[in-house]
Amino acid sequence: MSGATLTAAGDSRCEVAGDLDFSSVPDIWPQLEKRISAGGELTVSLAGVDRANSAGLVMLVEARDLAKDSACNLSLTDIPSALRDLAAMSGCDTIIAPAGA
Repeated sequence: MSGATLTAAGDSRCEVAGDLDFSSVPDIWPQLEKRISAGGELTVSLAGVDRANSAGLVMLVEARDLAKDSACNLSLTDIPSALRDLAAMSGCDTIIAPAGA
């Protein structure tokens, strides 16, 4: 799969699928930003992410920052191991870590 999609899976859940890279992140960020800015609870599943580079990682870090400013309890779930490894190498693994991890 090329590109990325953000699909609502209920009021407080959405799913990201595809490749999170420099060309796809600008396409899905506005949708994610809107969901986070609404505040409340939001769970984002990354189970459908095939590949991700630093643009995808930056998007998740920005999502966490926005959630703090928007009174949104954001949970990132099903983070692919390659993305967790990239986060660890970048020193931001604790930022994107699921709650309780």
